[in-house]
Amino acid sequence: MKSTLSLAAAAALLVVSSANAGLVPLDNTGWQATWDGRFDGLVDIWIPSASPPTASTIFIQKSAQFTQGPDEFGQFPTIPITFMQIGPSTITRIVIQDEIITNTTGVDWTDFHFDLMDSGDAWFEHGPGFFFTTSPLDNQVFSADNKSFSVDGFGRGPNNTDAVVPNNSVWYPGDGPFDGNLVIRVVSKTDDEPYTVFTLKETPTPEPASLLLLALGGLLLRRR
Repeated sequence: MKSTLSLAAAAALLVVSSANAGLVPLDNTGWQATWDGRFDGLVDIWIPSASPPTASTIFIQKSAQFTQGPDEFGQFPTIPITFMQIGPSTITRIVIQDEIITNTTGVDWTDFHFDLMDSGDAWFEHGPGFFFTTSPLDNQVFSADNKSFSVDGFGRGPNNTDAVVPNNSVWYPGDGPFDGNLVIRVVSKTDDEPYTVFTLKETPTPEPASLLLLALGGLLLRRR
C-alpha cells in the first residue's frame, strides 16, 4: 500500500543514496534511470520499500523541482529523465506511484505535461479503472498515440475559476494510499541488445495571466 509522502518522508524512503543522483539503478531489474548533471539536486527517483519490483513491474516514486521561469513565449525548460534497459529484463510496466513536484519558477501553473520520447517501445497505459490523482489540475487528457498525458485546472477552481499550482508550492500527483498510479508500458528485451531506451519529459505551463504579462514584456523589450 502506498504511503502519503512529505518532503521529509521522501528522504527517509530513499533506497539509493543521493550521492548517486544522476544515475539510479532500478534494483536488479535490468533498468536504470538517468538525468543530466545540471538537474542534480533537483531530481530524484527511488523504489519505495513497501513496493519492491516484481518480475514484470517496477514501482517508483520521484521528485522534481522546477526553478526556471518561462521565456517570453511561455515555454518552460523541460526536465527529462531517461529510462534505460541495461540488461535482459522481463519488465513490462514502470509504475509511478507518487510524485513530489515543486514550483519555484516565479509564476503559477495552469497545466502540466508528461511526454514519452525517443522510442516506440514505451507508452502510457490507461482505460477503464485508470486512476491517478492530479488535483487541483483535474482535467486529464491522453494523446491518441498514448505518448502524452496532460493535466490542467481550467474551470476547476472556486466559482469555475481556473485552478493552479501556485508559485512557491509543492504539488503531489498520485500522493496518498488510494490515489492511483501513472503506468508506463515498456517492451523489454529478454536477450541481446539493442535494449529499450525512452525519455520521460515533464513540463509545466504558466497560467494565462502570467503568460500575457510575459508576452507584453517581450514585446516592450523588442520595441526598445
